[in-house]
Amino acid sequence: MQSYHIHIKGIVQGVGFRPFVYRLAHAMNINGWVSNTQDGVHIEITAIPETANAFYLGILRKPPANALITDHHMIDIPLKDHQGFSIVQRSYDHEPDLLLTPDIALCESCKKEIHDPNNRRYRYAFTTCLECGPRYSITKALPYDRENTTMQHIHTCEQCNKEYNDVDNRRNFSQTNSCPNCAVHLTLHGENIPDDEIPARAAALIAEGKILAVKGIGGYLLLCDATNDDAIRLLRKRKQRPSKPFALLYPSIEAIKNDVAIRPIEEKALRSKYAPIVLCNTKKTPGSSVAYELIAPGLQKLGVMLPYSPLLELIAHEAARPLVATSANLSGSPIIYKDDEALKELSSIADHIITYDREIVGPQDDSVIQYNTVEQLIILRRGRGLAPNYISNPFAGNISLLAMGAALKGAFCIQHKKNLYVSQYLGNQEMLESQQSYKETLDHFHQLFHIKPKAIIIDKHPNYHVSEYGIQIQKVSGAKLIEVQHHEAHFGAVLAENRLIHKDEPIMGFIWDGTGYGNDGQIWGGETFIYDKGTIERVAHLKYFPQLLGDKMSREPRLSALSLLSQLHEFHYQISKYFTPNEWSLYHRLMHQENKLKTSSMGRFLDGVACILGLATHNSYEGEAAMQLEALALSEKHKTNYRYTLPLVDGVLDWDIFMEQLMTDERLGRSRGWIALKVFNTLVDVIEETSEHHHIKSLAFSGGVFQNAHLTSLITERFKGSKQVYFHKQLSPNDECIGFGQIACAYIAQQQEHYMANKNESHVLSNTR
Repeated sequence: MQSYHIHIKGIVQGVGFRPFVYRLAHAMNINGWVSNTQDGVHIEITAIPETANAFYLGILRKPPANALITDHHMIDIPLKDHQGFSIVQRSYDHEPDLLLTPDIALCESCKKEIHDPNNRRYRYAFTTCLECGPRYSITKALPYDRENTTMQHIHTCEQCNKEYNDVDNRRNFSQTNSCPNCAVHLTLHGENIPDDEIPARAAALIAEGKILAVKGIGGYLLLCDATNDDAIRLLRKRKQRPSKPFALLYPSIEAIKNDVAIRPIEEKALRSKYAPIVLCNTKKTPGSSVAYELIAPGLQKLGVMLPYSPLLELIAHEAARPLVATSANLSGSPIIYKDDEALKELSSIADHIITYDREIVGPQDDSVIQYNTVEQLIILRRGRGLAPNYISNPFAGNISLLAMGAALKGAFCIQHKKNLYVSQYLGNQEMLESQQSYKETLDHFHQLFHIKPKAIIIDKHPNYHVSEYGIQIQKVSGAKLIEVQHHEAHFGAVLAENRLIHKDEPIMGFIWDGTGYGNDGQIWGGETFIYDKGTIERVAHLKYFPQLLGDKMSREPRLSALSLLSQLHEFHYQISKYFTPNEWSLYHRLMHQENKLKTSSMGRFLDGVACILGLATHNSYEGEAAMQLEALALSEKHKTNYRYTLPLVDGVLDWDIFMEQLMTDERLGRSRGWIALKVFNTLVDVIEETSEHHHIKSLAFSGGVFQNAHLTSLITERFKGSKQVYFHKQLSPNDECIGFGQIACAYIAQQQEHYMANKNESHVLSNTR
């Protein structure tokens, strides 16, 4: 006999790992114990070597469904006289070193229970088990045990205790276990009714046209009837959201299929444990009376989801209709998740508010994804279910780093103990509420992991609040401060995601987005880089055009149109109607000022095109004009392979002829959809011609423009078999990936320093010889 210690790391807490080990040990007649600690799962056994090895392999080969093992080892230890096998609590003086278990959507078993009149959890809105329920959003400290969660105050009843201690029960060691006898209590403010009647009452209120604020897993949602035009208009007015699309919550996959076209890959995502919002193509005639045009004006896709919590399941089931389900916030600000804040801030938006007495400490919006026509995943927002882990760290070493990310879509990235964490989407960091949410979330990570970063990495933009905050942290901590250019961070992110940092051949990166502070002090956004042997070089960009009135230009596509047509006077008639005479005069004077700021932004370029085509003069939400342009192209019945002329001249994509040709098409009365198709065809041709000019076969893409499903489909189809194309996988191409990319660029720079040092040393040695 021999004793062994096994250590398992990864997503191994809150997924039933200890009960799984316990059952395996009993089945193999092995004595010992298993325990959660701050650095994973520890197991101690006594067995003959053959049995111990078989036990170890059994753990690795078939772990629990929601577990993910990233590291493991088994070592010999002095012989222990273990009697039986047990789940124990052991204290180890280790720094936290594990991945966080994300929140897991309602499983089928729990779903059946809450609809079964004969089950004791019938209509219980907080039914969970080892396979489902909140995890990250309720974790206050590590390891993941009930006393370290916001379930701590709820003392389980005798029946729940029996389940908890029954090794054959799926609630064995389930930290979120509760039932109506030891309940998380639900409150419908303003009405005094029993907990189990609240979902039905909520559905009745929604049917009356009321707007409800309901506490979800990661924060509050606003719900209303998606078939009631007046309710939707009222929600838009109260939320100050005139046209940004709403997501819809459906009671079942069958109900979703009535209104949108669902492909198998989309159905799989909807049913997954992440339960994201999935953008799907609308049907010409919806099966329900869902108000398409009010929910997603001018678009051909709806964001749909299934209930991911028992409370939402009960409300959706009782309502038996599609419901608008949108984050409870004002546009651009973070989701509201604190009860006192909800009661104060949401009373002007919602007619009724539903809360419960389990605190949220990890706020998250719902994740949003889509698939293009070649079934490539595009993450639009990374939140509940997907955050905060990044699986499989591509960077060597275990130095602690903090990357602050960007401003418009706040998300920080932390490397700690060989683990990577990319925070959930934290809102527009120009807003005070988002800055506070960012700070609270970062503080939460410090509380969980006791992180002491050796370096703080920030964007080069001199006025980003997150960069200023990073500098404050650096001054207090004494950590090294590193600056990374915005678009190089985008490129670094897609390189690292696809493990291309050590690739021998050069890689071309097309980084197209809205704005980013360039190394020359201008506003970049239509950039082409080459990565080769540890260096990133900017080799091409969209020709600069005047950046009018700073960030106002991103909110008003008409300014982009004016800037692009500034020298094409014969076409001014097309856009002059969008300005008052005073504005027209003022903006022309601004364009002709000396030392004016310029931009190479592909995002602003496409905004200008959208405005010229009459789609949008003002953006009521980020990316509105570009989304309208994509929808216009997809709606065109007469497909075309024609393109406009956008030549590469001395590293500059000169759009002068492009604009002349587009305006001529518009003046000749060509279909707007046909013109939009030509625009996207041109972009793909530009990618091909630029890469051929530099003789490069490996192409990588990042930046908000590549959230466009039509464009990414065209790229993938065009280069199939001729070039290798790389897109983001676990991260969004938008600015949520910047923090991850900042760490990638710091890593690349470090590798380059080592390479040059070794090269110089070799040169000295050769001269010495």
